[in-house]
Amino acid sequence: MILIVGGAWYAYVAFSTDDDTPDTPLAQIPLTFDDQMAMANLACDGHASVDEKKVIACRTCPQGSDFVGASSGPDAGWSNSGVLTGSFTAPGMDEALMRASGCESHANNMGGDFLFRRDGSKWSLVRYAKSAIADDKCLKSLWGEGRDAVICQNGDMHQGFASSGVQLMTFDTTPPTTVIDTDTYRKVNFVVAEDGSANCGFPLGNPQQTMQFDRVDRAYLVPTNTNRPSVIVKVTLARAKPGKSGVATCPAVQPESYTVTWKNLGDHFEAAEGYVGLAARAQDPCCDLMVASRVEPIHY
Repeated sequence: MILIVGGAWYAYVAFSTDDDTPDTPLAQIPLTFDDQMAMANLACDGHASVDEKKVIACRTCPQGSDFVGASSGPDAGWSNSGVLTGSFTAPGMDEALMRASGCESHANNMGGDFLFRRDGSKWSLVRYAKSAIADDKCLKSLWGEGRDAVICQNGDMHQGFASSGVQLMTFDTTPPTTVIDTDTYRKVNFVVAEDGSANCGFPLGNPQQTMQFDRVDRAYLVPTNTNRPSVIVKVTLARAKPGKSGVATCPAVQPESYTVTWKNLGDHFEAAEGYVGLAARAQDPCCDLMVASRVEPIHY
């Protein structure tokens, strides 16, 4: 959800709306539309455009992207599908991540991000990163010595299996060797679940295979008595045996709901309430489920 207040751009993020749990608004540095256009023009050699819906776009893909050089066709180039502001590379930095959808393949999350930095009123392009944040499904959390980490819900589908999860992303503090750098951030998983419901009605290679319908429903931040909010993730698990002749008929199953808290301890996130039960289910050899007891940003 995007909210415009007094001409400034703010983001309020909810991964889902399946209950009444309040969402924590992102602490955003206000960005005007002119700010966003200035950034886009830096990434587009001064040729950024705006359509009738106020979507900022560029007809050319950046160097290092999967589709660089593909400038023909109605879908060529990238469009801006979200901006997140913070201090990502060092404390006190006035920075913004602009999501650019369209210049990367499925393997690279269909897009990447431009990292910009502002000095006074002037923006500069720092670098481009492939397959970074996931559109508007991201939250921001202070960690370390005053830098912002990004916490994103992510998802993908391959061969009828949909994965969903929550990742911690931190960004490189060292100056890049080039403007185009594919290794400027690090991703660490809180939880990853698999859902095979797209295979319903199709034969299974193993007639005894357990059908897995697991998913990450929601992630949000909860304030604490410090300035480092905890991360809460809600997960639903459902398992069933296939129907006759090994066909995945997806019979009705009783879902199990889990809510896990990871406490932000400054230099890492530590699993707390709800972890033991979900971790026990992750030991089941039938299914793919990953849940981390400790989520630590990769240090440089």
